[in-house]
Amino acid sequence: MFLLWLFCALPMTIVSGLSGSLYLFANESVDSPVVTTTSGKFAGFTIRQTNVWVGIPFAAPPVGALRWQKAQPYVVTDSQNDAIRNATYYSPFCPQIDRGGDTSGPFNEDCLYLNVWSPTAPSTKPNGYPVMIWIHGGGFKEGSATLVIYDGLSWTNAAIQENNPFIMVSMNYRLNVMGFFAQSSLLDENGQTIGNQGITDQRMAMKWVRDNIAQFGGDKNYITLMGESAGSQSVCIHLISPLSAGLFHASIMQSGPCDAVSMLRDKSFAYSTANNLALSFGCNMTNSSQQLDCLRTVSSTRLVAAIGNVSIPLSTSLAFKDQEKIGEAFPFGLIVDGVEIPVHPLQAFLTGQVNQVPTLTGANRDELLLRALYQEYFYPPTSTEDYLTRILPIAGYNNHDIKTLYAPSQFNGNYSQAFVALFSEGIFVCSARRMAGYMTEQPTYLYTFTHAPESFFLTQPALIMWPGAYHGAEIFSLFQTVAATFYGNMIFNADEIPLATSLRRYWTNMITKHQPNDNISFTWPQYSSTTDRVLVLNKKTTITSFIEMYPNCDLISDVQAKVYGEYLGFNATFMLSPAEYNKIAWQLENITAIVTGRPRQNLLNKLKKKLYEHEFASRFPPFQLYHYRQYLISYNTSEQILQHLIEAVKNSASFTLDTESVCIPYR
Repeated sequence: MFLLWLFCALPMTIVSGLSGSLYLFANESVDSPVVTTTSGKFAGFTIRQTNVWVGIPFAAPPVGALRWQKAQPYVVTDSQNDAIRNATYYSPFCPQIDRGGDTSGPFNEDCLYLNVWSPTAPSTKPNGYPVMIWIHGGGFKEGSATLVIYDGLSWTNAAIQENNPFIMVSMNYRLNVMGFFAQSSLLDENGQTIGNQGITDQRMAMKWVRDNIAQFGGDKNYITLMGESAGSQSVCIHLISPLSAGLFHASIMQSGPCDAVSMLRDKSFAYSTANNLALSFGCNMTNSSQQLDCLRTVSSTRLVAAIGNVSIPLSTSLAFKDQEKIGEAFPFGLIVDGVEIPVHPLQAFLTGQVNQVPTLTGANRDELLLRALYQEYFYPPTSTEDYLTRILPIAGYNNHDIKTLYAPSQFNGNYSQAFVALFSEGIFVCSARRMAGYMTEQPTYLYTFTHAPESFFLTQPALIMWPGAYHGAEIFSLFQTVAATFYGNMIFNADEIPLATSLRRYWTNMITKHQPNDNISFTWPQYSSTTDRVLVLNKKTTITSFIEMYPNCDLISDVQAKVYGEYLGFNATFMLSPAEYNKIAWQLENITAIVTGRPRQNLLNKLKKKLYEHEFASRFPPFQLYHYRQYLISYNTSEQILQHLIEAVKNSASFTLDTESVCIPYR
């Protein structure tokens, strides 16, 4: 990984440490700012107008008896009390599969460290600088805060130059089998399941920031929690966790919702997977406590290496039903354990069990582009029927209308383009809109990133013929590190620079002001249930109607509501809480109008526009107006019937419809 730095930034000064990775930077004098924290005293370095500390421990090393336990506070030893320790070298990666390149480690279970970038000048604000905590992505199975693409130096220095400074903190957290492992004897002091160790690591880092950030010049009461992909899902989990309430005051979620059933595992799945892992190492004791002790004797290297061979109990969790067919099945990740994740996030959001804070959220248009290339290479569909039977059943997409809208024939016979459209919208884009809808008690801002990075093609030949706004493409515009620039040959073309500048300014404003509009030429409106507006980030930034841009999202959300609701055992409508829905459900029994094929969108929009006007519907985003069978209105539905529908809900009056005026019910 660091050869990239050496190649693109020579000559450089190297600040060395006792072990781990070196922090490299170009032609700068080195100072040694010292900070006193609850973890001890640490000397960092100064580069340009930023003080940097990397590799500060925030939790006890999760080794030995602490393996698979919740994160524990870091305890300073007697020998460390007065010592000034070196914080100029990155910590090891948390254990994960070595994929080579810039993710090749080193790896160590002792990996719970964080990094801080802070302006050298004292803050002019009475309580200190705003703070951003970054949670890296990687599917909860890989990644690290020490990846060069997440280096905070460029971004924090740019914010200082624009007189909009903030402090950035990034942290490691346990991953895969080391960080998301549940077993029946693995209980906390209250006898409750432990299963999301990585989430407890993140929260411990958040508490550490709360307790120590003032020493770096930061405001503990002005913290934005931000992440991308699995990092965004993590932010989402903290939004619904009572244990995280008060530890952050705004959120940024990029390409990672957590309300989909397929994103999480239940305890029965987790326990079965843990048992299968134990059996693979000969830990076949019937006593679960002895089995756990046996697993603790196995090295993390061997445990991680064995993940691919662990038998996955597909029948016990929707999360993995058919997903092995797209090479996506992975046994260890978020678990609805009743503690860290008290209820399924979907239930939490629909019933208002949310830490409401100002929120910026969105997704990229072609999220699954790189996955599609993998799919096409390793699991190529052999026919349209193969595609429809093998791909679409995943997570409830085996639906007539979805099959029609996302059939390869709609994409000139291109299976991969159909795959990208369905899963980008189904997993990320439509879900981002739902997330914005959940959070509208506070100012909320919704975006879609549609720009296909241009220079990145130099290292991704497969994308030359099919450019797109792939998963993570926006990160380069935010961090803009020298290493990140070389990492993807992301030397922005001249006409891409305004987009990168604007995107970074929007995000910086969200961090420093909890709203994105300052020193920006294009105002980003708050997301509203009545307007459904989204910011389109491209070379030419625009504001448009979300549903006009992604017309299939209502249908996708409805189908998911049905599937998720059936799986979770409650009435998921992406609309109201079950109790609220039941109050009006009796009025909607006859409204099952469905079109075979694509609905006439202008008629549907006309209905929604009318529904906006009455007070009941105005509380909810447009995709939340009716049960999943009520969206698709038939071609011959008259204006009179539409008005009848509106009045029925508005006045709580019973009514009937002429059955000849509607199509057959949705199956």
